[in-house]
Amino acid sequence: LANFLSAQTTLEGNVTKVRDGDTIEVGQIPIRFQGLTCDELNTVRGQKARDLLKRLLMGERVICKLSGEITYERLVGRCFLSDKGDIASHLIENGYCGRCNRYDEKGFYTEVQRKAGSYTGVFPSYCH
Repeated sequence: LANFLSAQTTLEGNVTKVRDGDTIEVGQIPIRFQGLTCDELNTVRGQKARDLLKRLLMGERVICKLSGEITYERLVGRCFLSDKGDIASHLIENGYCGRCNRYDEKGFYTEVQRKAGSYTGVFPSYCH
């Protein structure tokens, strides 16, 4: 199923679970937000990012534009909420998460991160 879906360009559905600050489930399909890094759940910042997403997204309809990539059994994509727009942009703008340069090759979040200022959370080595 994941291989089939990763070939699709768009997935639309209701959020049924928020795993952490950069991974949600739409139905039973895990989606990792493309180009975003959030602190791990064992940190206060990571818990705040997850809690914000739970408040914003649980039960809400999202549209995810999939990149075609799969990482750790999660599809990768940019997801949008009708009243908030790009979910990763919202997290970056509000300082909950940061732009992961390596996985934002097209620069979707370059300007958003510039306006938000430097992310002060933990940057994994793979984001540089």
